[in-house]
Amino acid sequence: MVTACQKASGTVGGFLFFRAVETETSEGQGTWQRPKLLARLCMASFINQGLVFPLYLIGCAGAYALKGMPEEEVRKLIDGVYAAWLQPQQLEAVHAYIQVMRLHGVALMAVFATRTLLRFTGTMRMWQGWKDGMHIYITAQLLGVLVPMLVAGREAFNFLGFLIALNWCFLYFTQRRVMR
Repeated sequence: MVTACQKASGTVGGFLFFRAVETETSEGQGTWQRPKLLARLCMASFINQGLVFPLYLIGCAGAYALKGMPEEEVRKLIDGVYAAWLQPQQLEAVHAYIQVMRLHGVALMAVFATRTLLRFTGTMRMWQGWKDGMHIYITAQLLGVLVPMLVAGREAFNFLGFLIALNWCFLYFTQRRVMR
């Protein structure tokens, strides 16, 4: 039997946020109820992680195969596929990207897969209502941006990916008060 149920709300930056509802049962044990916004964020993260983790594993295998191919064979393959669609400058950018993938692709894909597993762990902890999940998630996101630069240099930095990661970190940060 629920004896007390209160919902507090507030507005931050034009967004409406709800605090978690602490209820008390007849046995005196408190239960935690997940707010809708946190539930939606976690579900979107679970979908993303479920899609990209297998792709990173496939990418790891593909990068390993690419590493074993002769450079001229890779260049001919790229020219044969992309030459009709890309300008010469764009084709050279693709060759430079493939060269980075030949040198560091396995390590990059392993870093991204590890980041996805850590993000999953953080998301699962937030789904369960624990604040430490937010810290795990944010750490994984930020290290997922920084570690590839240590592995492959500046070429591994993606500004749009960085902004998207910051956005997700901010969205979870706004939910920190509703977690235990």
